[in-house]
Amino acid sequence: MFDPETVLNRGSTGARLVAVLAALCFLGIATGAGAQTKTSASDAAPIEVTGTVLALEEEGEELILDLGGSQGATEGATVEIWRPLKLKHPVTGKVISDRFRIGTLALGQVRPSMSIAKATGTLTRTPEKGDLVILRKAASAPGKPAPAAPTKPDAGGPTEAPDKPGGQGDAPSADPEAVVIATMFDKLKGADLVTRIKAYEDYVREKPNGRYARVLYEEAASLRRLLEAEGKPSAKAPAKGQRTRTEPSLVSFKPPTAAVEGTPLELAVELDDLATGAILHVRTRGKQTYTPLVMASAGLGYWAATVPGDRLVSSEIEYFIEATMANGDAKAVVGMPGSPERIQIQDAPKIAKPEKRIASAMLLTDFADYNGLKGNDRVWQTEGTFGLRYGDTGVRALRSGFGVYRGVGGSLNDLDTLNLSGRPVGLTYGYLETEVGFHRLFGVIGRVAIGLLDDGISGGGQILFRIGNDRETNLVLGGELLGGVGLRGFTQLELNTFKRVPILVRTEVTNQPAGSSRFRPPSENGQPTESTQEGEVGARGIVQVGYRLTPGLVVAARVSFQGRTINHAGPGFGGAVGYEW
Repeated sequence: MFDPETVLNRGSTGARLVAVLAALCFLGIATGAGAQTKTSASDAAPIEVTGTVLALEEEGEELILDLGGSQGATEGATVEIWRPLKLKHPVTGKVISDRFRIGTLALGQVRPSMSIAKATGTLTRTPEKGDLVILRKAASAPGKPAPAAPTKPDAGGPTEAPDKPGGQGDAPSADPEAVVIATMFDKLKGADLVTRIKAYEDYVREKPNGRYARVLYEEAASLRRLLEAEGKPSAKAPAKGQRTRTEPSLVSFKPPTAAVEGTPLELAVELDDLATGAILHVRTRGKQTYTPLVMASAGLGYWAATVPGDRLVSSEIEYFIEATMANGDAKAVVGMPGSPERIQIQDAPKIAKPEKRIASAMLLTDFADYNGLKGNDRVWQTEGTFGLRYGDTGVRALRSGFGVYRGVGGSLNDLDTLNLSGRPVGLTYGYLETEVGFHRLFGVIGRVAIGLLDDGISGGGQILFRIGNDRETNLVLGGELLGGVGLRGFTQLELNTFKRVPILVRTEVTNQPAGSSRFRPPSENGQPTESTQEGEVGARGIVQVGYRLTPGLVVAARVSFQGRTINHAGPGFGGAVGYEW
């Protein structure tokens, strides 16, 4: 049987042209009216019926085709599925059209104009709407009339016009596409290679799905190679016993060992001169189908493609590379669909934001009366603080400030039984405080203070333990010693549940302000007028509620109740204002 494609793939330009002309004659497009070609059944070429993928159902598992029973499709028949490509040449700027086979389908339900198909085996690409499908049928046997009007222009083989009533037969009408081809060949008689190439490529661009598009495209490619060879030294003839290469092969490729998550990855490959293009197929490990990426020319023999960063999200991707040939076939040159190459995906480095140092300033004043507002057992303390906060762990914060402590107090016997006046106590001091975070939710606070009493220098300090984070709800436990003033232990709960309303609840146990005894000379009649004894231990309860006027500015008010006995107790109040930046 005469096969024009085989002839085209063999030899010179002249042989190809003769093959095309012979194909035209073979298809019955000769200008002689009423001429008919008689061939045996063994010489009849199969008929190709071309269709299109109209839609994908069931997540791509079922394909809806426009091939139906009226075109010869039958249930269970196998069809080929091809991917059409139309690319712009990066050097010449010309648009090149071709198609690549991606697998086979089996027809399920077949209706007159449509059918449902499923893939048989693994497809090299994910099917899409617009893919071509080809149903190959055996040509009509001799003696049987061929269909009057083939559904697709790919039909081949002899045809005979059916007899009309009355026994009169008309001459078969010429195929319009074949007439155009014959006319073009007539005009190209004696034309140079450049003119022929331009005419063939123009035809392929105008009719990429035409019956003769593939033949003319291959002829144009062959003529281009011939034209390039005229300006190069002739290639050496293959050595004796060496076979001529017909498929492209890999020249060089350096596989990447790893990629970074979310960062585009470029792959490049070098192929020999038999390759007309290259396609990179990529998938996430564990997926069934590959995503094809057409590789662009990056120089003579070099092809490159970039994998988008949004595909580099899992721990590993798989890929293989195919080289395409002038006849539309493809050959895997790096990896295989069933055994692809792999690339490990590394996590993108995460740059930690620098921790912002928070500065703060606060002013607090607090008044407490322990004896029913009689004025003989009271305290007024005011503190101002400036601080810097660094982070959750390590040195969490540094604070410094000043304090003014003024009080009056004494023993219960002196104040309530002997009715002596309270002894005045005063301390003006400065302090330095450090908070160290051993964990985000645990820290230790230490304070050292030094100041002036009415009659000399004194000092003291605090040791506190914070459970929780100071920027969230937390609990503070600790104690204080102020020389000449007394001792104090306290528990403080800071509630930051409500963003705009911070709440503080505090309890204290203390013998301040008269926490130590002091000798004072008696009055003129020999009797003391104020208490000289150490004050008893009392307890305090404090509730403070603030309001956040701005993200950094908070104002607060507090109330308290304290006492040393049920009959020796009184109220208290205070306030605070703080600012952060």
